[in-house]
Amino acid sequence: MHNTEESNTSLEENSLEDLKNYDWEQLQERYLDLMEKHGETEEQLQAQISNLLEIFAGWSRVTVVRDETRAFKRFKTQLEHVQNSEDTLEQKRKHYVAVVEAFENALALLNGRLQH
Repeated sequence: MHNTEESNTSLEENSLEDLKNYDWEQLQERYLDLMEKHGETEEQLQAQISNLLEIFAGWSRVTVVRDETRAFKRFKTQLEHVQNSEDTLEQKRKHYVAVVEAFENALALLNGRLQH
């Protein structure tokens, strides 16, 4: 058991010695280099995302314009249908009014004959 304690103490001393002798400037340089590379990669990703967003925005505008065009055509078709339906109803109304007037005239003629 004593041997393990000596081994741990020796490892700690070696680790402390390694830390003291470590080239911290080299570590800092490596860190800065890696951060610069990550920064460049991030910029590239941002540029790609920006391009994709421009494509998406263009696609979205085309879709909106297309939908608006289709909606306008549908509206025109519905409007024409309503106008045609109103015209047809007006023609039927005029026809029924004419038929009623004809019956009224016929009844008036019949009443005139019956009264003489």
